[in-house]
Amino acid sequence: MKFLCPRHRRMFARLSLNEQNELWLFWMEYAFTFCENQDTEKMIAATGSAFDLACLARADHPDCMHVELTLAAILVCRALHDRGDHTAADYVLFSALESLQSAEPCHGSPSGCCSTDECIEVLLDTPRQADFFSEYLNWPDIPASYPTPQTAMAAH
Repeated sequence: MKFLCPRHRRMFARLSLNEQNELWLFWMEYAFTFCENQDTEKMIAATGSAFDLACLARADHPDCMHVELTLAAILVCRALHDRGDHTAADYVLFSALESLQSAEPCHGSPSGCCSTDECIEVLLDTPRQADFFSEYLNWPDIPASYPTPQTAMAAH
């Protein structure tokens, strides 16, 4: 599942890393607005576009945008799961993991940014996602949630 059409992928791939990062933030701000308005479809489209953009940026700059990719993947996967589209959510998760594993691990930065290995761990450990989300994105909460293996087992 691709959120950006081929024409837009080519166009956004030509942007500088700084411009890609600004566009990512712009789409995530839209996603937040759509989330507040409970417009799940538009929230998925905005967050999915941010996810695709982070994947594009990492193709040329594999040591960058791993946190952005992880944040967008968390949000779009949860929204897709909530909508019942588990296949699409799994595709996004596998695409995120593939992108994060495609380059030499980034071991963090002097600014305190996490490593790609930590991003992979967070994507695979759903209970850690809320803390990661609140640490790196100043939203009040993760807006969408799907049952974790622990909560699904507790319900039975």
